Amino acid sequence: MSGGLDRVRPRTPHAAPAAPATEIRDADGKRALFSVAESEPTPAFGSVTIECSSCHERSVLSPAQGLRAALPSVHLPFLRRDNPSWLKCPACGHFTWVRVSIQF
Repeated sequence: MSGGLDRVRPRTPHAAPAAPATEIRDADGKRALFSVAESEPTPAFGSVTIECSSCHERSVLSPAQGLRAALPSVHLPFLRRDNPSWLKCPACGHFTWVRVSIQF
């Protein structure tokens, strides 16, 4: 009968070499579970979308939040076609020209 610890791996003074990047097979596995998706929010029925001309952000708000964001504001749809509304952007916090749309 040999020693009782023959199944235990002996300690090595060196750490095991890391696997090269080509051997890592985590295409959409664990990395997809713990990563943050960088997609734009999808607007729901009745939501208000505000697209800012200065910070180029797109904010999706509920109807109540959209009403609060629209006070105070100026809307000139016939004079300014691209961004007809002057209000405070929810993303950057500056008063600027924005495009407001309501999802139906």
